[in-house]
Amino acid sequence: MRIGVLTNLNARKNRSRRLNALASRFGDDYIVRETREISEIQPVLEEFIELGCDYWVSDGGDGTLHWMLNEGRQVLQRKGLWQSERPYPLLVPSNGGTIDFVARTAGIKGRTEQVVRTLADGLRAGRNFHTVELDTIEVRGHQPGDTPDTWSFKRIGFAIALGGAGQKFFSKFYERPNRNPLGIIDISARTAVGYLSTLPPFKWVPYVPADLRELGRHMLSGTRAEVVADGRRFDYGVYQGLHASSIEVDFGTMRLFEHAREPGMLHIVVGALPAIEVIYKWTWYVVGKPIPGKQWHEFPGRSLDVEAAGGELLDPVIDGEMFYGFDRVSVRPGPRVAFPSFGAGTGRDSVNA
Repeated sequence: MRIGVLTNLNARKNRSRRLNALASRFGDDYIVRETREISEIQPVLEEFIELGCDYWVSDGGDGTLHWMLNEGRQVLQRKGLWQSERPYPLLVPSNGGTIDFVARTAGIKGRTEQVVRTLADGLRAGRNFHTVELDTIEVRGHQPGDTPDTWSFKRIGFAIALGGAGQKFFSKFYERPNRNPLGIIDISARTAVGYLSTLPPFKWVPYVPADLRELGRHMLSGTRAEVVADGRRFDYGVYQGLHASSIEVDFGTMRLFEHAREPGMLHIVVGALPAIEVIYKWTWYVVGKPIPGKQWHEFPGRSLDVEAAGGELLDPVIDGEMFYGFDRVSVRPGPRVAFPSFGAGTGRDSVNA
């Protein structure tokens, strides 16, 4: 039972030095490989496969796990090892990044070196770890210049923000060099102040900087699109919410996507709200409830198709990773992925490993 650790040296909280120090304790059963570029991931995962690693540990947060999933799929498919029922070895995300919502959901607790130590000691002692299976999303993207029936972009992930205030929020959040859950509150507050300062009663308030006003305008400008979700066409024109997730997400300061608790279903958000309502209605997420509104819809479903309109393109955020320049994006349920759980998770269908 070998453990392969892929560590992202660009991640703010990677534990590369400490992880390498564990090698003397666990010997040949434990392998650490460092990466700085995406191009380095596939060779590492090929080595994990050749060495018989049954556990793939990602050290670097949700983004590192995202690239492990997607580069790993290409490697496994190329080697003829991809299986729809259980496509990956057991994956082990750690609490090494900004939010770590996948690790939280799977019930994996502790920094990477703690997780590795628990895993390796348990395997040597013959412990049967509880396994949690999580649903994923399959995202396909069409870019200008692609032939009509071509999807040049294909990704597996857990949550996607396609447009509106959520997508714009994450684009700003992940620009920050030091990201933490309190940054969610900070960006939300700055957006509210900036937008309110553009309204007539406050427009001439002198102490609101111009860049803060522009932030408010940008964040609440919405996304022009044509949207079909679960076969239903929406005709709101401009959207403040275009999201889909296969798992319930806990950001520490907000809880989202409760409908994803239903096995095999995505939590889909299609919403249009006046900008002034977005300013205060996001607080519903702080208490873990869907946003209310006649033109705001949150429901369990299996498909979300979004086509850019008004000369704009879609720049989706998938698991905290930014992607750019799509005229069409389609989201469907993806394969289920298994994780060994080191605590009480909120995944589905837990069984003994």
